[in-house]
Amino acid sequence: TDKPTNLLWSSQTVFNKDPNLNERSYNLEWMKSIPEETPLSAIAIPGTHESLTLYKGLFASYLQSQVWSLKDQLNVGVRYFDFHWMFWQHTELDNVFRDILDFLRDHKSETVILKVTLHGLYKKKVAQLTKELIDNFRNKIWTKTMTPNMKDARGNIVFLQTDVFHAGTENHDSRFFERNRLKNVEERLKQIKSHICEHHIVVTETSTSLFNSPKTFAQNVNKWLYNFVERHKKISKNYGCLGVISMNFPSTQLIKNIIQKNVLSAFNYSILKPNCFILTHSK
Repeated sequence: TDKPTNLLWSSQTVFNKDPNLNERSYNLEWMKSIPEETPLSAIAIPGTHESLTLYKGLFASYLQSQVWSLKDQLNVGVRYFDFHWMFWQHTELDNVFRDILDFLRDHKSETVILKVTLHGLYKKKVAQLTKELIDNFRNKIWTKTMTPNMKDARGNIVFLQTDVFHAGTENHDSRFFERNRLKNVEERLKQIKSHICEHHIVVTETSTSLFNSPKTFAQNVNKWLYNFVERHKKISKNYGCLGVISMNFPSTQLIKNIIQKNVLSAFNYSILKPNCFILTHSK
């Protein structure tokens, strides 16, 4: 098991429950310096799990996964969004697409990876609506199975396949987490890189406990994620295989730390030619 080093993090470093976001924490165009030929798979990308679950009602402590709005998440540097759509959401799906595309219009160097999972009574209806939206914005949404490079991805949404949506980039589970702990990551990175990552997105999922709220869960797991990024920057031989990290209640520092990982990846890309797209996903 890969154990966190206490010197690398504090609760303020990895976890955030404050909905207010200072403009000094913005990372609006952090992808601008990434070379055009770099595949999206070779970039460390901060993401959020259940990105629009901002529920503030009676059961907020058990349901809420994020505190920042979609626009704030975009501004702080989040470039992967995991939307779990149920029969009731506070934001309409078409508004989500428009907000993301408005951001990409203003910040053409960026791209956004989007995964939509449907639940509840109106699953079939929402699936049809989503497919219509994808068709309406088809010139701005990447739905191919292959992973795009930055030249093709900039200014566009990269849509991921699910059991409902067959159009999009294929993805698999990397199983980096076992019982909410990172295990043998370097060895598994080697296996994934040689067998799967040349062609598919790999999703690393952590399973939540029935006895912990998303907030309590994030306070613990985000420590492991922070340590994962720090150690990967310093000792990993698998450059470019960090991929997307999907989080609950991430801090601005944790997001910034993931973004800064790309300095090392870009430096080594021309030599190592990574082709591995991994999503580390807090579920």
